[in-house]
Amino acid sequence: MQKFEELKIAITGAAGNLASAFYPLLGSGQVFGSTQKFSLQLLELPEKLQELEGIKMQIQDCAFPLLNNVIVSSDPTIAFKDADVAIFLGAMPRKPGMERSDLLQMNREIFIQQGQILNEQAKTTVKVLVVANPSNTNCATLAHQCTKIPQQNFTSLMQLDHNRCVSTLAREANTTIDQIKRVIIWGNHSLTQYPDMTHSIINGKQASETFSKDFLRNALIQQVQQRGGQILQLSRGASTISGAIAVKDHLRTWFLGTSQDNWTSFGVISDGNHYGIPKGICFSLPVTCKDFEFKVVGDVELDDFAKQRIQLSLVELQKEQQ
Repeated sequence: MQKFEELKIAITGAAGNLASAFYPLLGSGQVFGSTQKFSLQLLELPEKLQELEGIKMQIQDCAFPLLNNVIVSSDPTIAFKDADVAIFLGAMPRKPGMERSDLLQMNREIFIQQGQILNEQAKTTVKVLVVANPSNTNCATLAHQCTKIPQQNFTSLMQLDHNRCVSTLAREANTTIDQIKRVIIWGNHSLTQYPDMTHSIINGKQASETFSKDFLRNALIQQVQQRGGQILQLSRGASTISGAIAVKDHLRTWFLGTSQDNWTSFGVISDGNHYGIPKGICFSLPVTCKDFEFKVVGDVELDDFAKQRIQLSLVELQKEQQ
């Protein structure tokens, strides 16, 4: 594994609630380990720089032993300079009366510009996580601008959906989180995603030995898909706490690796060699990780139901990413 004397971490949307929930996890060593030093290069809109300066002061006052330096800027050429890791939390939010097509176009323009700057300023080895929605499409747009950076270095966040799937199975099976393995989220971070629990292991046994096929394909899927909306309705806010944990889990697993008997779900830029997903589409697939690299699990058997659900999400993503 490549050794880093210091990780330079660029974060966009750095004054947002999700970023603020993430900083303590990063600073306490829960993301890249208890010995990995890092510096922060934080990017925000000009009108939010004063707020970001206040957040910088709070980060400094935490006195994290692992933190070397904090830079704040509204200029992506500064924030992305020599970055080892780039986390994209910022994007144009959907506003009342805004059509989804308008939202997609506005974010496309943002991520084209940021991708071009990332390509010129970041290290060619930079590892990228796109969280800002629509995350799959934003990730594909960003990656397609970066001719100097391998497409394998770009990922979108599916870990929140993955974690929801794991926790749902654990609750329904009346067991603990560590007894749930091999969950898969296929496709888009949207209602077309396919939370696949048919290959899951629960307490060392196949999920089908605990639950009926109908329950796995219907009730459990609906619970996972609708979870974010339920949280939004009850708390009148996005999933900030669980979202920050998901960002942490994604990066930690990528950096430190998956266990031998498990996998996770990443939105990845397809190379065209797995599950019929065309090259260039950012699609969630099962992956294993080691030493800040991932490998697609390419031998998962798919029945007709799974193929239909994957195709449904693929069609949506092709429309978004065209």
